[in-house]
Parts: sequence; structure tokens; C-alpha cells
Amino acid sequence: MVRHHTNLQEEPAEFLVPHLRSGRIGTGTTVIQGFDPTVEAFLGMLRGDNLGRMPVRTGG
Repeated sequence: MVRHHTNLQEEPAEFLVPHLRSGRIGTGTTVIQGFDPTVEAFLGMLRGDNLGRMPVRTGG
């Protein structure tokens, strides 16, 4: 359990934050547009089709 190792939390943060800020590594996101593909987007997320987060934009 992660909560049992909170004493180690600073080590990955010290390593990752500078890399994220510099752009050397990034967070992946798959964006789906519109209301109609919402169900397919959800099913794709369950299959692992997405890259990182998978927001669905339903409005303008």
C-alpha cells in the first residue's frame, strides 16, 4: 500500500517535477470531442485504448 510508504514520497517528486517542468517527460492525454462518442470513449478507456487521462469534451 502506498500510504505505508509516505516517508518515500519526496524522492520521486524531486526526480519527476524538474523533468515535467522542462518538458523532457510529459503526461499523455487522449481527448474525445462531442457527446455521441461518449459511450465508445468509456469502453475504449476500459480496454486501455487511451493514453493517460481521457477527457470527453461534450460542449463548445
